[in-house]
Amino acid sequence: MEKHYCIDPGPGEKMDGCPYSVFEDGNDVKDYIIPPKGYVFVGFKFEPLINNQIYDGKLVAQYEKSSIKERLTKDIWKILVPVIIVAVIALVVILAIGIFKDPKPKNPEPKSPKTETVGTTIDSTTTQIEDTVALNDTLTHEENGVSSDLTNNQQVVEEQEKPQTPAEDPNVEFKNAFWELIHNGVIMMDPYHDLYVNYKGKVEGEEFDYLRLTILKDYASFKEWYGKLRKIPAEERRSIQSINALVLKLNEIEQNNNP
Repeated sequence: MEKHYCIDPGPGEKMDGCPYSVFEDGNDVKDYIIPPKGYVFVGFKFEPLINNQIYDGKLVAQYEKSSIKERLTKDIWKILVPVIIVAVIALVVILAIGIFKDPKPKNPEPKSPKTETVGTTIDSTTTQIEDTVALNDTLTHEENGVSSDLTNNQQVVEEQEKPQTPAEDPNVEFKNAFWELIHNGVIMMDPYHDLYVNYKGKVEGEEFDYLRLTILKDYASFKEWYGKLRKIPAEERRSIQSINALVLKLNEIEQNNNP
């Protein structure tokens, strides 16, 4: 019979989605272990779980301190990479400034003297242009301000009009997830076990008691249970909405198999 061992990362961590192991040495899940800083993963220590109905034992991750050479190698790259990136950016900026900078003329031409009349005319024209530009800028800023206010007001109204959805009851969430597994005919033990762990102590009722006492009683009972579940036609399985109806249908399957 296939063995099932739960994984304990000890002082380290395990990645999301880490499955149980089917080997006592845990060689099929070692890549899911994240050792604590300054340590390296060296293997698992087997611990039996005598009274556990789901797992045949527990594998506890073991670690050893990493060598100074390994730590220095990791840390030096953390320092060198940012320094190299900054140096490359600085070099690119310097080159860009040198390329686009306007070259100064070697022999600038002498400016011709302006008469008082020409200077007065130019100053007057410049002043008129500056006044016109300032007026246009003021009008533009005012228009943008009005437009921004209208947009902000519209966003506030839209947010106020959005319907507020109340948080769903954990019992409702659990029942929906439980019947989704049944209706889809899931025949793997892990999804049922994960559902039990996630809602343990949060919900109660027929579905939770049936999950705990019947489906997850032990692995042998689970195999017998899902063997009958998968024989229920998919259309009939999706129509089942209560534990009583599910039990009646499973008993009917058992009677047909054992006339």
